[in-house]
Amino acid sequence: MKFHDLLVVSLGGQGQYEHVINNTGSPTSGTTTVPSNVVSFP
Repeated sequence: MKFHDLLVVSLGGQGQYEHVINNTGSPTSGTTTVPSNVVSFP
């Protein structure tokens, strides 16, 4: 199975993600709206 164009967002720092999927994708943290995008997995 392949995933394409995955996106997670931390809205105003309310709820944060360590990764988008498994260990792929940057974390979302801070007090602003922070997107993290993964173009393709695996």
